[in-house]
Amino acid sequence: MVVAQSGTLEPGALVGGVLLVLAGLWVGRIAVRSLGRLVTMVGTETRAVEAVEPGTVEVEGTVAPAGGEVESGLEDETAVIVEHRTQTEQRQQYANEQSNSLPRIPLPQQLTPNALNSVSAVPFYVEDDTGRVLVDGARADTSLDADAKDRERTGHRREYSVEGRLEPGDDVYVLGQAIPAEEYTPPEPSGILHTLLSLFGLSPEKMPASTALDGEDVVITRDGENSEFVVSDTAEWRGWIRQTAMAILWAAITLALVAGGAYVLLTGAGIDVAESLGL
Repeated sequence: MVVAQSGTLEPGALVGGVLLVLAGLWVGRIAVRSLGRLVTMVGTETRAVEAVEPGTVEVEGTVAPAGGEVESGLEDETAVIVEHRTQTEQRQQYANEQSNSLPRIPLPQQLTPNALNSVSAVPFYVEDDTGRVLVDGARADTSLDADAKDRERTGHRREYSVEGRLEPGDDVYVLGQAIPAEEYTPPEPSGILHTLLSLFGLSPEKMPASTALDGEDVVITRDGENSEFVVSDTAEWRGWIRQTAMAILWAAITLALVAGGAYVLLTGAGIDVAESLGL
């Protein structure tokens, strides 16, 4: 392949290209995590609550409160987990006075990673015919169907709010790490996003499992930053479909961002990409 020079260096394009590539790599982490969850879900056998022992476990049952609940932001309801997301649509006025909407991606709630949602959670129990086990909901990656939607217009903006809730009595699927209750330590809030939200008083409510430990033998939680911990309001096989769809979706976005960034970067470096590829 012959590299064709098209002109001088463009610093702005170079910076833009680098930012696009970095954004693509960050999004790629979401796809990798979804793939990791899928592999772990497929390779872990569902067991009864009474058979839960320390290690990677997968349980299904119904939700029971462990002493606390959080309030819905859209309806007069309470739940053990509330997952909230707001999308803003910017409307612009053109010369012909027709109002048009800029494109947005209407991602389903269950395909949106927690990094893009506000999640409030408290510990809860998973119950089945054999007993119950405590779950550390505050550390989980949630995958919930939308229970409520709201739309509000302000000037040239429209805000779309979507909320998923896990309520007492709901069916629930949990994949995580069971650890002895005496070894559980509450997580320390950290991260840039948490700090920024705290400054504006928007930090979501998250209560650790230590607030509900009362004679429990084990608690299902995240044992290590990269271990899998999923709480879902759907059956395991549907969870496989969700994680597969999520991995494909975010992998496609990753490829688009990286490819677009590489094109902008090469163009900014004065390289005629189309001519270099013989197009």
